[in-house]
Amino acid sequence: MINLLILGVFKYYNFFSESLQDLLKVFGVETDWATLNIILPVGITFYTFQALSYTIDVYQKKIAATHDVIEFFAYISFFPQLVAGPIERATNLLPQFQNERRFDYAKAVDGCRQMC
Repeated sequence: MINLLILGVFKYYNFFSESLQDLLKVFGVETDWATLNIILPVGITFYTFQALSYTIDVYQKKIAATHDVIEFFAYISFFPQLVAGPIERATNLLPQFQNERRFDYAKAVDGCRQMC
């Protein structure tokens, strides 16, 4: 709920605040409510839904909660999968971060060749 509350405040507070002020002006009531004149953080909706996906997977016991902060934030901020499709579930992505990796020069060269 906290994730959705933060998203709602950032995205909709000014809209509802200004709409209520306009509505009250119709009835002759002048208000001077504060509005949040802040820039919306880039990707806040993506981050929120990634965090919700993780929370739901842990709650449903589909995956154990990670105690590694780097793994958690790597999952939350993993933008490359955004272009491939919808929000990635923690059960699919987090185990890939937890696997032991070794550098393979041939695979690195092949990957660079494919990107070029």
